[in-house]
Amino acid sequence: MNIVWTVVTVAALAVLTVTAPQSMLTVCLDSCSQAVTTALGLMGIYCLWLGIFEVADRCKLVEGLSKCFKGLNKFLYGNVTAAAEQYISLNLASNLLGVGNAATPSAIAAIKETEHTETLSRSGAMLFVVNATSVQLIPTTVVGLRASMGSANPSDILLPNLVATLVTSVVGIALVFCAYGRAK
Repeated sequence: MNIVWTVVTVAALAVLTVTAPQSMLTVCLDSCSQAVTTALGLMGIYCLWLGIFEVADRCKLVEGLSKCFKGLNKFLYGNVTAAAEQYISLNLASNLLGVGNAATPSAIAAIKETEHTETLSRSGAMLFVVNATSVQLIPTTVVGLRASMGSANPSDILLPNLVATLVTSVVGIALVFCAYGRAK
């Protein structure tokens, strides 16, 4: 993938140099400035949510959350360890709140708890699909980005986003059931 991005970037710079050499430096500097601004905005959002999840973990709210999702986790993942169940519950909560990148650490920890062989297990496949499709009740990252970019109504994507993530999650879960069968 690095090769593809390198080729595309070099080709774009070459075309820009030939077609508008006077604007190449301006375009590059503006793009770098916008990238830094976006990265700092995202960093603030992620720091906030990761901090909230760390406080929730220390206050034992994650254990309570794990109990709330116990039936769903059992249906989707089967028998997993208590630690894996907590990580999966935290991942699910992160995704429901729309902070997918903040959900990544809990997904990695859950995969480490569930996967002990070279072959992907059913629970690992299900976690991958549920994390990738992630039903989002409130897509906070996208709403935050839209607000930071000056959108007139940054939250007008709530319903389309909910419908899209629900459909992709149901299809993904159904495909895991087709490939692996019911959880044991």
